[in-house]
Amino acid sequence: MDYFKELNIRIPEQLRAKKTLEDIEEAFSVFAQLEQVEDVNSENLSAKSGYAQSTLFHHFKKFDDIFSYMFIVRRRKAVLSMSELMSKHPADAPLPVLVAGMVKMAIEQYNRPPRKALLFVVSKFFKNTKNPQLINLEGDHFIPVWMAVASRDQTDTFVKFTESELRLRIRAFQAVVRSPFFEDSAMAGTSEHTEIACSLVMNIFSAPLAMS
Repeated sequence: MDYFKELNIRIPEQLRAKKTLEDIEEAFSVFAQLEQVEDVNSENLSAKSGYAQSTLFHHFKKFDDIFSYMFIVRRRKAVLSMSELMSKHPADAPLPVLVAGMVKMAIEQYNRPPRKALLFVVSKFFKNTKNPQLINLEGDHFIPVWMAVASRDQTDTFVKFTESELRLRIRAFQAVVRSPFFEDSAMAGTSEHTEIACSLVMNIFSAPLAMS
């Protein structure tokens, strides 16, 4: 699902435009650190970022598009980072090593922005898109990466799943990590969350138990 296309948000190509959007995102992070995200508007974001309001609306048709942009960009960066982690997994390292690394990275990615800011940006994104049910489609990017890792495995700890099997297992992995954050659970991002997630994700990507 190309949310940039659906929401008609342009991806900046020029370095100057990229710098402008990075500065705007940095300005928003200041409000987030102060837990004042609900108070953000075009006027104070303009003042904090140092750009005129006309500049904000040069890049975005409406103010809420700024938050959708932040969500999509952060999510895509997270997908690329996770794919790189998986691609670099050594052939002689067993499945639990990769699972631990994936869970650790995913939880760190969700833990990075202040919780209030994360939920605020997510709510704006879901409000703007007509296709919130397709949010997990970017997880399909992991399918060929996982298959490549499994094919070169030397530890006999990786199961060679079909694409359909992997798609659902990856969805389950996403839910295990993400749900506590989206639900604003007290457990989200804690050591307990990491421990439980590692155990569940190991079950998700392990061979199914033989039926007697």
